[in-house]
Amino acid sequence: MNTADLVKINKSLPFPDVFVVRMRYDDKAGVVTERVVSPIRFVGDQSILALCLCRETPRRFDLDRCSGIELLSANEVLMPVEIRVIDASNQAEECRPDLPVNCGGR
Repeated sequence: MNTADLVKINKSLPFPDVFVVRMRYDDKAGVVTERVVSPIRFVGDQSILALCLCRETPRRFDLDRCSGIELLSANEVLMPVEIRVIDASNQAEECRPDLPVNCGGR
């Protein structure tokens, strides 16, 4: 993860009612998804704990699997946010948060 992306995450941490983060995440199965999260805290220097607004539950995300970090206004986001599959050779085009099996079980 580059410094600019880390700055965006740091900016959102103290203001969860103001900012959320949209990002691409490459999971362990190789499925690349676009997710919206509300960062809670860093876990060491390798990952972040964040409320996944797609799954509606806290999740740990490895920083080296995150890219395309964008800050969004929290006022513009309503849970649950759909997980959008960007790249998956054997996955559905889009998956719903209530059907985790369609998203590689994540």
